[in-house]
Amino acid sequence: MRQPGTLDPLDIEIIRLLQKDGRLPYSAIAERFDIAEGTVRKRVTRLMSEGYFRIVGVASPFKVGMDVVAIIGLNVARQQMARSRAHLQRLEPVRYIGITTGTFDYIIEVVLPSMQALLHFLMSDLARVPGLSHTETSLVLDIPKQSYDWLPAALARPRAVGGAARPSRHKGGR
Repeated sequence: MRQPGTLDPLDIEIIRLLQKDGRLPYSAIAERFDIAEGTVRKRVTRLMSEGYFRIVGVASPFKVGMDVVAIIGLNVARQQMARSRAHLQRLEPVRYIGITTGTFDYIIEVVLPSMQALLHFLMSDLARVPGLSHTETSLVLDIPKQSYDWLPAALARPRAVGGAARPSRHKGGR
């Protein structure tokens, strides 16, 4: 029986396939592993409800009129970290927040339609972050690579095709 919070080999393969093509039909996944489509549907539903992944369409910011992408490093007073994080989470242009070691306490990514909008964000929205003491902004000029294949290489290896390595439809996909 699977322990909560763990992935078995079939879970890993389902995630790997959906990372490459989030619109891959359950029937195609089921056929690939010789399991029932219902097994795939149940696993995807469970994995999504447990927060392992979600399926979304990711737009290219520059192609949809969001012409400014910026990475901003922030330093915040230690006693204000929780409040500053909550504030950053509420800001619509903020697409990513990382709590970091090194030079900055947070690294955030913002996506905006114009330099004027970035100026407003920096001077108004960001200025209201509790405990903010320093920022450093870098503009992203181009995005030549953006990958969402985050499974470790050891987990993302293709499964064996024959024998016991492939789940059986007759054993509930195990």
